[in-house]
Amino acid sequence: MEFVELCSVNGVSLFQKRKIDSPQREPLGNYSIPYPAKQVQFREFSEGQRFDWHCAPQAQFILYLEGRVKLTTSSGEQYTFAPGDILLANDLHGEGHISESLSPGRAAIVVLNDSPWDQ
Repeated sequence: MEFVELCSVNGVSLFQKRKIDSPQREPLGNYSIPYPAKQVQFREFSEGQRFDWHCAPQAQFILYLEGRVKLTTSSGEQYTFAPGDILLANDLHGEGHISESLSPGRAAIVVLNDSPWDQ
């Protein structure tokens, strides 16, 4: 399983593709190691909502369920997330990113205790 990490390197936000290993084999499928979480929230958004430059408030997985959201990093990269995509919002400091909803949608947000990946 893959996801996109939004991280900060020397204060500049950028994207990195990451892979979640699934070493645990079970009758219903292959499982990753558990990632301890603080809370789960659900978000609904409308088309055209824009959040100007900001950093992620904490390390969190965003699981896109419906709709499309475009993120622009301070390095100039753009990525459009669609249903089924997973984002690890982990740019906790620096210049941040812009978020813009391209269509109405829903997402689940899983706030992690700590980032399982290096900053």
